[in-house]
Amino acid sequence: MPSHASAHQRRRTTSAMTSPVVPFPAERRTAHVRRCAGELDGLHGEDARLYWLRVCRELAAELRKFGSDESQARAAVFAFQEEVQQELLRLHDGTDN
Repeated sequence: MPSHASAHQRRRTTSAMTSPVVPFPAERRTAHVRRCAGELDGLHGEDARLYWLRVCRELAAELRKFGSDESQARAAVFAFQEEVQQELLRLHDGTDN
């Protein structure tokens, strides 16, 4: 019969092995990138700026919630922004790549 560690030992082992959760890279969230690009494409001026600011702040907050530090969250938001810009270019260029 296998021996089982006590609850105290399991908690100690689990907490020692706990590390930040690494979320799926924001710039690889294709559906989110396309949805944001589509929204931005239909907005102009202050409405576009406010939408984009909200999306980026929400993404940064989500990343921090899952354990990213400020610099990691910032880098991920910048990568996401770049992908959305590329998607906007594709929308207007008419290419699928």
